[in-house]
Amino acid sequence: MMPESSRPKLNKKLIRKTKAERQREIVEATVQLLAKYGVHGTTVSRIAAAVGIARGALYQHFPNREAVLEAALASMGERSSAWILQASGPDVPRRLLAMGETHSSWASSEYNTFVRPFFQLIASKRETSLTKVIIARQQEDFRYLVQQVEEGKRQGSIRSDAESGDIAWSLLLHAWGEDIARLMGVDQFITEGVSQRILRRLMATYTVTVTPASDGHDRSI
Repeated sequence: MMPESSRPKLNKKLIRKTKAERQREIVEATVQLLAKYGVHGTTVSRIAAAVGIARGALYQHFPNREAVLEAALASMGERSSAWILQASGPDVPRRLLAMGETHSSWASSEYNTFVRPFFQLIASKRETSLTKVIIARQQEDFRYLVQQVEEGKRQGSIRSDAESGDIAWSLLLHAWGEDIARLMGVDQFITEGVSQRILRRLMATYTVTVTPASDGHDRSI
């Protein structure tokens, strides 16, 4: 048997996480809990248990439960516009269609970190600062889409008589429709291409089509 004096000493020093690291950990755990339990079920006790700290320790990082939920929502908001911002290219109608195509794969990868928590928050029916943050984020996305449509009108690729807001809402409704289909388990709405066909037909009504005329000059219809 090895003598006490020759035994290797274990380093019992604990590595303490910084406040910022612990806050990120709490926020990430809260997002996961929102997806599983919804707003009402995401309690302080569950958040603390998920992170492995005492309830009291949680309040060293956030003043109250509402602040934790707001931080989680802000984290979700950083992801929420990714499907809109990824699309690029000079042709606006193609860019808008690309947004719709991107949403399907984006929503699948962000199902538990955005889609489910997002709709859980909406379904909570709580008139709090949380719902105000949700509304503000959606309005921001809406305004960005309107700007894209206005660009298309200036370049002549989108009909000048079309309501820019109608087109912007159409893109958001496309996204919400796919999200709800996933939540309901009706994935064939997406996997069989239904949602994309609907979006393409809709966008076709707003897109200016250039056709060659008999005199050799292109004409827009």
